[in-house]
Amino acid sequence: MVLLTAAFWWGVEGYAIVETGGPRGQVADGLLRFSLLVLTPTLLLVWLAAGWARKRIGDTGYWQMLALVAMTWASAVLATRMLIG
Repeated sequence: MVLLTAAFWWGVEGYAIVETGGPRGQVADGLLRFSLLVLTPTLLLVWLAAGWARKRIGDTGYWQMLALVAMTWASAVLATRMLIG
């Protein structure tokens, strides 16, 4: 649940950063938009799919899949925050 809350928070804060139009580089802007438009919805969809497939892939596979997606999303958000300053 903490990760889902973080995804919601990043959606709101990231959208606010995009709307302010402050000075940022092309890499930071591209990573910001990619994390908002692709990674955050993917995180939520994989979270739902993993819950649905939990019985099929087992408990260990369930946590591994969620951890992989969560680490990818969190690293993109962290890199974006560091680039924006």
